[in-house]
Amino acid sequence: MASFDQRLLTALDAAEAVFAGKGYDGASMRDIAGAAGMSIAGLYYYLPSKQHALELVCERAFGALFDSLDRAVAGAAAPDAKLRAFMRGHLRFVVAHPGAFRVLLYDMDALEGQARSAIQERRRRYFARATELVMSVARSQPSPVSSRVATGALFGMMNWTPMWQHGGDAAEAAAIADQMCELYLRGITPPQATEVVA
Repeated sequence: MASFDQRLLTALDAAEAVFAGKGYDGASMRDIAGAAGMSIAGLYYYLPSKQHALELVCERAFGALFDSLDRAVAGAAAPDAKLRAFMRGHLRFVVAHPGAFRVLLYDMDALEGQARSAIQERRRRYFARATELVMSVARSQPSPVSSRVATGALFGMMNWTPMWQHGGDAAEAAAIADQMCELYLRGITPPQATEVVA
């Protein structure tokens, strides 16, 4: 990796960590420079403003989420298998990148102007892609629940995970995603056996 790219990556990692720890409003460029091991002047060469830093952190996070979503859709055939793969990828990101995920949840709306519009559009597209997966499952297993409500509930379930599950690895994230998928598709109670009348 070229020296500039490596230093930019270091600066972005630092910005992500500082935003996750202090929140966007509580963070300063001096905090980011300190976390990156750079001078303030050096940091401004790579990240000319706190807004720009937040934009790049959000862009990178959504890039990783979209890459995971694309792999999930390409690697599975049946609608429920695609949904399961998507959930695994989403939770893997949550576990592997807790700082980036926290920034998306709590700081993304601090963006302004064109950057705000662009990142909000990426969020809308990600939600829309997930809704398509939910609708595909619904076509094979009809449900009275609207696709918007169903997708919102799905994200609510997945995005709440860091509140009760701390740490873990990719295998653990996949196991949690599989259980959530079962819960999402079939509910908490097992199907009742049909009673045979003699």
